[in-house]
Amino acid sequence: MTIFKKWTLAVAVVMVALFTACQNDPTNFFTQDYTVTQNDWQVSNDASGMYYFCQIREPKLTQSVYNKGLMQAFLYTTDNGYNISPLPFNDYWIDDTGYMYTEQITCEFLPGYITFIVKSSDHAQVLPYYGKYDFKVQFAW
Repeated sequence: MTIFKKWTLAVAVVMVALFTACQNDPTNFFTQDYTVTQNDWQVSNDASGMYYFCQIREPKLTQSVYNKGLMQAFLYTTDNGYNISPLPFNDYWIDDTGYMYTEQITCEFLPGYITFIVKSSDHAQVLPYYGKYDFKVQFAW
């Protein structure tokens, strides 16, 4: 057998072994949409000032998924059609008086919980701009 044939055979054996190993270790996925309305937001404070949050219980976010998995969150937006934007997401607003501010929307994960957070750049105690926010959360482990 020539060296080229031996090399080709060795590569083929390694590829089959890797493919077989991948088949025995399936990846799991979780996808869920959540809607947060103005009545769902709670107010809190940290060193930067006042902000709003909504904590949602999610039993699928286990300690194992938290430690070894991938977690991501998105915001559905409808400004220019129907879009999905990864969090954190910043939006810029000008109110009726011409005052400009920024609203940052983010997400935190803890085993058993997903927390959506909205912070306004002026930390005013005014409910988040939209009446409702639609989110998509995904886990892979």
